[in-house]
Amino acid sequence: MIKVLDKTFAILEKLALESPHPCRIGELAEAFGLNDATCARILKELVDAGYAIRISRRDGYAAGPRAWTLASHVRYREKLIRAAEPVIRHASAEFEASVLLAERLGTERYILLHHNGCRKLDIVLGQLSFHDLIDTATGLLLTAFAPEAEQKAIIERYRAEGFDQLPADAPSLAEIRRRERCVFRKSNQGVIAFPIRQNREVTAVLGASVAVDDFTEPFESRLIEGINRAARQISQSISTIQTAG
Repeated sequence: MIKVLDKTFAILEKLALESPHPCRIGELAEAFGLNDATCARILKELVDAGYAIRISRRDGYAAGPRAWTLASHVRYREKLIRAAEPVIRHASAEFEASVLLAERLGTERYILLHHNGCRKLDIVLGQLSFHDLIDTATGLLLTAFAPEAEQKAIIERYRAEGFDQLPADAPSLAEIRRRERCVFRKSNQGVIAFPIRQNREVTAVLGASVAVDDFTEPFESRLIEGINRAARQISQSISTIQTAG
């Protein structure tokens, strides 16, 4: 039962990510290791529930009205997102950078907001979550501030999957936590990240990236200062003053 439920959610997520373009039964079955009959049965159940619609026999299926209304009713971390959205939009335009707000759940990185003001970087967020905690600036920062037991489990999980080490230019997790920032160069990007705190607890991170050719002094210093300032601004907006004069 659990396996069928997992496949049902996987198909629904695929339809949502591909929306409004339809997916054929064959490609869905192949993607999730199902035979066509089982895939067709799951799709019929999704159609009956309103989560999917059948476009045509040739074109296949797409996300339906119930998927849309479900998404439109979701309210998640409203205070954080309301505070972060104008700050991220402004920083993205000011520095012509890709700027995002991310959080961690388990071994996955979730991007809650994203504005790309960098014309040199074509960034497409084609997934609901990202399994990249140890090779992105925001992912490394989230891992560095994870509780010790969770951090150990994350590292062990990634190593078991073949991720043996951090990116070559990335600082160690201990250094990231000590400096409260993550800054390094990837193949085509300069990336930075700073923590966002709610009443001193790191609950999310703010990250930015630009084309690596532009990630040079003095712009690098200006970007670091600006994104750090933006992270502090968001932190202040979502925190509660707990003392009285």
